[in-house]
Amino acid sequence: MQAVLKNIEVRGSTMGSRKEFKDMVDFIKKEKTKPIVSRSVQGIENLDGINSLFDDMKRGTQFGKLVIEIAKDDNESKL
Repeated sequence: MQAVLKNIEVRGSTMGSRKEFKDMVDFIKKEKTKPIVSRSVQGIENLDGINSLFDDMKRGTQFGKLVIEIAKDDNESKL
């Protein structure tokens, strides 16, 4: 009732069932599909690079994913 009194609006989204997710993962593995990456920046501390990705989104200039690479492939996570 508190949410109603505060006029809080909650929106949700469903992405399918667990079986549909498993089927999707199996399809990706079988077909070896890869996402299209428009641009990526390296490092969670690279704030200028990350902000430039948001600028790309605002302008709508990307075609594909905008990626922040947290760690190199050598699995040395800083988290």
